[in-house]
Amino acid sequence: DPAKQPEGIVTVLEKVSADFAQMESQTLAQEEGDQEAFEQDIKDCKIEMARRQSESSQKAAEEKRTLEKKREMEATRKSVAGEKEATEQYLKDLQPACVEGSSTYDDRKAARAVEVQALTEAQSLLQKAFEDKADDVEKLGFLAAKRRSAAPAQGVLRAD
Repeated sequence: DPAKQPEGIVTVLEKVSADFAQMESQTLAQEEGDQEAFEQDIKDCKIEMARRQSESSQKAAEEKRTLEKKREMEATRKSVAGEKEATEQYLKDLQPACVEGSSTYDDRKAARAVEVQALTEAQSLLQKAFEDKADDVEKLGFLAAKRRSAAPAQGVLRAD
């Protein structure tokens, strides 16, 4: 309205000022809400990052343990494989003598019995020889034994 011009501009300016103040307060409230949301997001992100770092370090430790266990098992496997190979070779070496041998168990048992009998006879012969020697020393008497013990001290060997 042209007749009410001075009031009209002031009114418009007041209305614009009121709208600006309302918009400013809404914007400030919105910024405060957004700032709180941002801070909460940052806090949540830090918590998530800490959780993931912890999970990562746990998985790295688990990987390290698993690799160490794998190395130990491989070493054990090599050791066991070596022992198995040695055992198989030993069995292979024993095969001709024990399984495919020309003598049977009964033959070896009989030969062992003959050997034991021969050793027993030799032992009895040796015992008898030592007993005969002891009897001869007793028969010669005290002087003969004394002469024998004195002869090596003089450097002369006697054949009595």
